[in-house]
Amino acid sequence: MNKKYIGESLEDTIKIWEKRDPGLRAKIDEYKEKAELAILLKKTRKKEAISQTALAVKANVPQSVIARIESLESKSLPRLDLYSRILSSIGYRLVIGAEKSKRPLTVPRLSLKRNVNRELAVAGKQ
Repeated sequence: MNKKYIGESLEDTIKIWEKRDPGLRAKIDEYKEKAELAILLKKTRKKEAISQTALAVKANVPQSVIARIESLESKSLPRLDLYSRILSSIGYRLVIGAEKSKRPLTVPRLSLKRNVNRELAVAGKQ
């Protein structure tokens, strides 16, 4: 009996899929970064008890920009200068760090954002 996928861990399954699609890990990492940014902005906005519309007015951007960043359906990462401007409009600053990857990165060199593990955090109000 061939148990090709049954009983294997998610990580083992992903390794199998990566052999078929070498860019899969980069796609997963980019989605995780996008999700972290979306969740971070939404949590910060809710913590400040401010609506998307009110935040958009403070940051001088359309409300649709806030909605797009907070949406997990968006296909692209927000520009860091835009993200920083939105956060600073409610008294926060964007803090970016880098850390050594635990696994070798197999991503195209065309996109620096995929070559560096980024840690994004919101520092408390200043």
